[in-house]
Amino acid sequence: MIEYAPLVGELDQQVVGVLTRQVLDAESPYCGGFMDGDRLVGSQSISAVASLGYAYLLDESCHYRSEEVLQRILLAAEFARRHRKPSGCFDLLTTNFDSAPDTGFVVQAIAPVVFAARQQVAEDAGAAAIAEALGELIQTGAPGMVAGGFHTPNHRWVLVAALAQAQALYPELTVSETVDAYLGEGIDINADGEYSERSTGVYNAVVNRALIRAAQVLARPDLLEPVRRNLDLSYHLLHADATAVTSISKRQDRDTRAVPTGLADGYHALAHLDGNGFYAAMADLLVARGGSGLICLPNYVLHPEWRTTY
Repeated sequence: MIEYAPLVGELDQQVVGVLTRQVLDAESPYCGGFMDGDRLVGSQSISAVASLGYAYLLDESCHYRSEEVLQRILLAAEFARRHRKPSGCFDLLTTNFDSAPDTGFVVQAIAPVVFAARQQVAEDAGAAAIAEALGELIQTGAPGMVAGGFHTPNHRWVLVAALAQAQALYPELTVSETVDAYLGEGIDINADGEYSERSTGVYNAVVNRALIRAAQVLARPDLLEPVRRNLDLSYHLLHADATAVTSISKRQDRDTRAVPTGLADGYHALAHLDGNGFYAAMADLLVARGGSGLICLPNYVLHPEWRTTY
């Protein structure tokens, strides 16, 4: 099973890279944002702050309660507040503007940080500041996510998970009707366990991650059943080298060849939830063949009790 302690070591290394991407020029309109691979600094880049939040809050990290990391987080939150739309939503500069689903991705990234920070507010003013600054972005983004709709099939479930987490943090939000409406459509999965986008390389993992988060926050274990079915199918769509069959995909991973490491956190979560050793082995395989296991770190942040069980 992917162990917690080595992931924190990987996180510490990642944080160094994240900090170097943050714009610090106080005269720049992008001050506080993070430059992406296209050298763009979009408002959705606030997602990068999740790594900094984990490093600040996890006492095993060398950045634990670092004042510099705290100030960088707050600077990023201020950037996001300046650049969000009046709806509360963020732009994905390459394709989507005033985008509800891209705001959903942001919420999925930062919500675990807010949940974890709230556990430390009584003992640390920095954690309280993080919970307030990042939580405000979630709270303000919820109405835009309700009103904004979606672009692709996986976006429905990203929005469901984001809105469910937002309401768990802020019960006064009126989002449950939207969540229920999306879930009432039924999950877009066939008898084989394949989602409608058939994207083993990218978007199936997005759906699994969203449904797992929603299942836990909403106390809806039935939402885990399609995840299990897709994870079972995904095993059969791997080549011997752990790269995925992508010729059936309807998305941009079609005819690419890569290890679908994005599926690892789904296998990892269900391994713990179900006590399923096969899923644990699959998570290990994907990380061993595909690279970093950091995608599983949010599981450990949301479930501290898993940190000592492998």
